[in-house]
Amino acid sequence: ADLGLVVSLLKDVRTVGMQTALKLGRISAPIIFAMQRDQRLKELLATRLTNKEDFEEALRRVKEYGMMPTIHLVNKLGARAAARLECLEESEEKEALLTLVRGVACLHLMEDGNVSSDDLSSEDFGDPESRVFDMKVANLRLRAQLQRVHSSEQRSKNRLESIQAIARGDDVTLSSRRRTPKGLGLEFDSEEVEWLILRGLERRTPLPQQLDLNHLLSCVTEGRDEVQKRLLALREAAQSTKLKNAITEVFSSGGKRLRPALCLLVHSMLKTEGSADADAAYEKVIVLATSIEIIHTASLVHDDILDDADQRRQQQTMHRIFGPDVAVLSGDFLFAHASGLIESLEDDDVTRLVSLVIEEFGYGELSQSAKRFDASVSLFNYLKKSFYKTASLLAAACRASAVLTGLRCEVCDVLYTYGFYLGLAFQIADDVLDFTGGEELGKPIGQDLAEGNLTAPVILCLQGSEELGLAASVDSSELARLIQRRFSGHGDLERSLQIINESGGVDRAYALAEKMANKALEALTLVAPTESEARRALAGLCRWAVRRSN
Repeated sequence: ADLGLVVSLLKDVRTVGMQTALKLGRISAPIIFAMQRDQRLKELLATRLTNKEDFEEALRRVKEYGMMPTIHLVNKLGARAAARLECLEESEEKEALLTLVRGVACLHLMEDGNVSSDDLSSEDFGDPESRVFDMKVANLRLRAQLQRVHSSEQRSKNRLESIQAIARGDDVTLSSRRRTPKGLGLEFDSEEVEWLILRGLERRTPLPQQLDLNHLLSCVTEGRDEVQKRLLALREAAQSTKLKNAITEVFSSGGKRLRPALCLLVHSMLKTEGSADADAAYEKVIVLATSIEIIHTASLVHDDILDDADQRRQQQTMHRIFGPDVAVLSGDFLFAHASGLIESLEDDDVTRLVSLVIEEFGYGELSQSAKRFDASVSLFNYLKKSFYKTASLLAAACRASAVLTGLRCEVCDVLYTYGFYLGLAFQIADDVLDFTGGEELGKPIGQDLAEGNLTAPVILCLQGSEELGLAASVDSSELARLIQRRFSGHGDLERSLQIINESGGVDRAYALAEKMANKALEALTLVAPTESEARRALAGLCRWAVRRSN
């Protein structure tokens, strides 16, 4: 990300880049820096540079006052990128990347003293935010040094153990093997045995009596309110009025806020009361919950643009209200801000986990587009697409919350499993709503099918499922033909919906969703055998996700 910013800034600082920005009236970094230091440039820009003399004078002033501060900003971003690379283990690839970053970001200019400090305004880079940035880079370098010290210490320790093993006459090949990791059966206790017995009996977490969403999430109301407050405050970080209005619109329209709730419920279920770092862990989970919801919202904004959707859940989509340009920029802004929040947690596992989810969104969307009107698409590929599109973020939210709460790796793994299966159940049920929800969802029944997106009710009628004990529909061949010709004939779509309805496609899909929900409940039983309000809520979400109406 830093390297991408560096490349973009270097394009702006070239003469042709500054000329283009001035001609198009686009504000770039050199122009911003120059305007901060030169009042005359502001006066020139106010005239819109309608004559050649004004344009040439403005270009000269941008070069004089804006070029070196921009180069310095490039240098600072490059220094941060280099510091992050230094945290990696030594390798040829690392050295190659470091050389690339140092060259592209002009680090050698600063290191060799070729740029005088007189070229830079102290008021541009002596502000508190700049000092904090420098401190973070210095902290990264210290972490890299500490990591190298630990690595060197471990290598020395391994070497000493090998020498001692040889002195004792031991088999060196055996002594050099990695120790067996901690796991089931290695530290046997009664709780572990109880978990295994419950799993053998397929006992699942008991469900609460009420499955209303607001009731289920009532135990984390305070945390959800804080997340909503921070979402609305996000408008203050936006620079333009249009962007501020778009952010206010997208976060004021309500929503389930399911993903932040999962973060809060997992933390509430697993936290240790009275621990010294309980408040710090809770604050981190709030930041995580906020960023997860921002990422989810950004993905919906971009999806609506790609689908050219008019409404989402009976609300007008952002690109219909503000136009596609503002909508695209809003989505980009949200992704960028969420990434900054995740980075502020300073947890490498969480950063990697969430980064991979953002990458997977694109894969899910592309895989769905690639299989449109493909009657041979398998249930496995459908579930895989559903994971990348929906379940990946729910699974990441559960695991990341457990990581920030301070739980061991095994617990984090099981909670990822819970989120994985809950997300699949949620997406399957969401796809069922295309056949049952109708105008309540702001779109006609069968719209996904009409667009060629084949979901669980359709696939299970076409192919059945050996795992669910379901045979293909007796009219599966006819349904496949209608799909392959893209419903081009009169009444094709209506006949397809009739076949799916008569073949019990909705009930088949619900059976699949129930199977996934049961898997999530099994995981919850394993990770948290002790009863609690948060645990009951997480269990209730498994049933709510399947039988919800919107």
